[in-house]
Amino acid sequence: MSNPPLDLDAVRAWFPAFDAPTGAGWAFFENAGSAYVPRPVIDRLTRFMIEAKVQPGAPFPASALATRMMADGVAAMAALANTAPESLVIGADTSTNLHVLANALACLLAPGDEIVVTNLDHESNITPWRRLTRTGATLREWQFDPETGALDVADLEALLTENTRLVCLPHASNITGAVSEAARAVRLAHEAGALAVVDGVSFAPHALVDVAALDADAYTFSAYKVFGPHVGVMALRPELLGRLENQNHMFLSGTGALTLNPGGPSHELCAALGGVTDYLEALDRQRGGPDEASPRDRVARCFAAFEAHQTALTARLLDGLAAVPEIRIIGSPSVGAHRSPTVAFTHATLSSRTVAERLGEHRVAVRHGAFYAWRAVHALGLDPADGIVRASLVHYNTADEVDRLLNALPRA
Repeated sequence: MSNPPLDLDAVRAWFPAFDAPTGAGWAFFENAGSAYVPRPVIDRLTRFMIEAKVQPGAPFPASALATRMMADGVAAMAALANTAPESLVIGADTSTNLHVLANALACLLAPGDEIVVTNLDHESNITPWRRLTRTGATLREWQFDPETGALDVADLEALLTENTRLVCLPHASNITGAVSEAARAVRLAHEAGALAVVDGVSFAPHALVDVAALDADAYTFSAYKVFGPHVGVMALRPELLGRLENQNHMFLSGTGALTLNPGGPSHELCAALGGVTDYLEALDRQRGGPDEASPRDRVARCFAAFEAHQTALTARLLDGLAAVPEIRIIGSPSVGAHRSPTVAFTHATLSSRTVAERLGEHRVAVRHGAFYAWRAVHALGLDPADGIVRASLVHYNTADEVDRLLNALPRA
């Protein structure tokens, strides 16, 4: 069926932040740090705190509601990522999830084994794996091209050997906006006999995640960047779970994904996750989606509309930046299948801090810095302390907001 363009007034009506004293009148471009949340997320969190703020799993009504709401949250993330609920870890954040995973995976490595990491990732997908050299494994770095801002899969092929045991990569860069050929990289890793870990934090807010099709051994993303509460989501291949060392209490060994979630999930935040798909399903119905559609179908239809809208806005932003002589665009200057709506740039005569502050004076919300991708910013020849200015678009951003950013840029 047809998938009409987004009605931005209808979309933004779902997000109370636009009417809040701190959000009204601001053009918000810090979505790559943490996106706004729609009303259904807030409603679920509020309901849990009022009606179900007890331990789940007990035989009384409040506990039964807590159990059900938390299960709904896990099911929502499974629908969002196209994976099984039992494969998911809902942890504190992606950095924590990957550190726990690395500790659990250490038992599979031995001296002489090789680990491939990139210099493009957020540090959460670098440091945990570098620390595994304590097992005697060695590191091989898959470096991105500073001119294009992207990883070349041919370079990965050259790094793979019979000793490769693990390949870690970003699905999209939180600095350059480059979308990796993740499926091809995963396939090459598996052909070499290695595991593949993909960080989808900067991909999941903008495009449809399909864990089943990607076939990675572990896939991570941050729910708070996909319009939810501040938790990290990690999907694991079921066969891998049985090979990992338990990171939870000794009596929880063999309990599936719970073995990689010491302390368990935040109850109220896990329950609030159900609001993400509540929103997507309601938005799809509002846009004419069929009553019989599955939650996954509704997610897919929404994200198809999101991508079309974001592509148009990103092209508008990139074209406008390219017209300012003082601006250097980081990564590809044009949109395409391998360009996300995360756009970074620097100014020829002003620090990134100054540019961000000047934009803030015009009520344009951006940030500057290295954004935990210190190695990538350094490889770009920039000072990580000042870094880049980053503007990240999601589906609720408007063309007028893009124009406000461009018009507010400091010029000679």
